Amino acid sequence: MHRKGIRLTLTWLLLLTATAIAGAVAIVCASSPTPESSISAGATHTCGVRTDGRVVCWGNDKVGQSSPPSGEFQSVSAGAYHTCGIRAHGSMVCWGANSFGQSRPPWGREFQSVSAGWDHTCGVRVAGSVECWGANDNGQSSPPSGEFQSVSAGTGRTCGVRVDGSMECWGVDDNGQSRLLGGRFQSVSVGGIYICGVRADDRLTCWENDFSERYISPRGKFKSVNSGESHTCGVSSDDRVVCWGGTHFGGSRASIGEFRAVSAGGRHTCGVRADGSVDCWGDNDFGQSRPPGGEFR
Repeated sequence: MHRKGIRLTLTWLLLLTATAIAGAVAIVCASSPTPESSISAGATHTCGVRTDGRVVCWGNDKVGQSSPPSGEFQSVSAGAYHTCGIRAHGSMVCWGANSFGQSRPPWGREFQSVSAGWDHTCGVRVAGSVECWGANDNGQSSPPSGEFQSVSAGTGRTCGVRVDGSMECWGVDDNGQSRLLGGRFQSVSVGGIYICGVRADDRLTCWENDFSERYISPRGKFKSVNSGESHTCGVSSDDRVVCWGGTHFGGSRASIGEFRAVSAGGRHTCGVRADGSVDCWGDNDFGQSRPPGGEFR
């Protein structure tokens, strides 16, 4: 891994130790309500969209990241200390930490998807352009022009999939490696250590966070993938959850059964089962792995 990537990861880990908070995770959301946009595991909190469109959150609420506003939502994305959601009519609202402006979305814009990262947020507007706000010390909030179908905000880096299936990343990228990724992708997820994408043929490809080398990922076909701080999970073509990576807190010990969607957080993971119920596993110091009952999208 490149030195700058190492320093960034170590800085994050020090912050986690100092504040007893795990790493952030971003989720890639679709343009309309889908299972992938219905559950999102952050650092030490989790949020989900119920079947009636209400957002509910559980876990750490120290800065209000688990206190969503009322109203109907189509999707939600939990970052490290903040959360953002898209309302039924397409407007964006965020809550929680806002020290870098990550919870202050542009006014009057309509979005089709959102991804909350460590201290910045990005969304795909209805017309397909990407807009970001929050920290921009590495250029992570300065997206390229053009039309995108999805976006994923991580720590100091953001990646998106263009409408032609090509992937492009911006932010921490000392040697331009992230602009040289070949092939076509359906989605991408930027985690604390790994970046993973589902290719056009439903196969997975994962890299170290600085793209210095590829990371071994499970074989087989996948419907979706989501990268957390040190582990990654995906929903396979037969609706099973498969996880790999860090195992210290049980976040990569996947539950059995059929799932619609899964989201890997700091040290925990949550997924929506086929019946709409939510199941979580891994670290539970803040109650982030203790979901409420009821049905989710």
